[in-house]
Amino acid sequence: MGTINFEFFKIKTGSVDGARAQFEEMIQDLVGIIHPECSTLEANPGDWGIDAYVGSLIEGEVNVWQSKYFIDQFGASQKDQIRDAYDQAQACAKREGYTLGTWTLCIPRNLDGPNEKWWTGWKKGKEKSDGVKIELWNQVKLRRLLLSEDAANIRDHYFNPSASASDPSYRPMVALADFDQYEGALFVRQMKHAGMFECDDAKEEFFNAEILSHEITDKDVPEEVEALARSKAELGSLWAQRFNVSCQANPAGPLVGLYGEVMDAVRDHHPKLPSSIRSGLTHAFGMVHQRVNDGRAGWARDYRDVAREHFQSAAASPDEAPNAGTESGDIGGEQSV
Repeated sequence: MGTINFEFFKIKTGSVDGARAQFEEMIQDLVGIIHPECSTLEANPGDWGIDAYVGSLIEGEVNVWQSKYFIDQFGASQKDQIRDAYDQAQACAKREGYTLGTWTLCIPRNLDGPNEKWWTGWKKGKEKSDGVKIELWNQVKLRRLLLSEDAANIRDHYFNPSASASDPSYRPMVALADFDQYEGALFVRQMKHAGMFECDDAKEEFFNAEILSHEITDKDVPEEVEALARSKAELGSLWAQRFNVSCQANPAGPLVGLYGEVMDAVRDHHPKLPSSIRSGLTHAFGMVHQRVNDGRAGWARDYRDVAREHFQSAAASPDEAPNAGTESGDIGGEQSV
C-alpha cells in the first residue's frame, strides 16, 4: 500500500478540484465503516451543507460530516468557509424539520497552536448556543481511522499508487424528471419566438447548468466561483460575436442558423473551459441558456423586446411569474452569475 499522504490526491487526480472530490468520497467511505447506514446527497441543486450523514432527513436527529480539503493553508478564508458550512447545515436542518445532532469537520491537516485555539473557542461557543456536538477529524484522526483493520480496503483504494485514478474531468449529467417546470422560462420562450419548438434538450441542459452553478456558489471556493464567472463570460462572448455577424448577414430577415452556430462554437470551446468547474458539454450548453434566461442573449433580432415583455409580465403578476425567471429585469445591464 502507499503512504497515507493527502497531498497524493492532487498528484493522483491532477488538480485541486479532483483532490477535493476524492477527499470527500474518502470521508464518506470512512464514515460508512462506523455507520454502515451512512448516506450522502447529490447536489440538485445545492448539497444542504452535507457531505455524509446518518439519520432521517424527515424528522429526528441527523449527524453530519463536512469535508474541506484545506491542504495548503488554514487562515481567515478557511475559517469563513467553516462558519458558512456550519451555518448552512443548521439552516437546512431548521428548514427541513430535522435536528442537527452532531457536526463533524474533516480536514487533511493538523492545526497549529493559534488555529487550534480558535477552533476550540468557536466549537465551544456553537455547542453552547446551539446544543450541537461539534467534532474535528484532522490529519491525525483520519490517519488513525485509515490504519485500522476495517479500513484496509479504503486505504488501498485511495493511497495505492498503482490503483487506477477515477476520472475527475467532468461532473455527471443529471436527468430532468419534469420538463414542464421550465415551460414558462424565458430561455424556452426565446427559442419558440425564433421558431424552435423542440426544447426538451435545452431544458435538461439548463437544469444541469443550474446544478453546477448552485453547487459552486454553495461551496463558495473563490477560485471556482471566479472560474465559473469567467466561463459564463467567455460563452457569452461566443454568442455575441455570432449574433452580430448574423444580424449583418441578415439585415431584415430571421437569424436562421444562429442557434446552431453558437452551439457549435461552444462545443469547440468546451475543452478550454477551466477544469476546476468540471463542466461537461451539457453544462456548457446550459450556461448559454442561463444567459438567455437572464435576458442577456437570444435567438432573434428582437430578443431584448421579448425579454422585456417577459420581465414586465412577471413583475405585474408575481404570483403567476414564469418558471426559472431571472432575478433582474435590467435588460443588457450587469447581471449576477
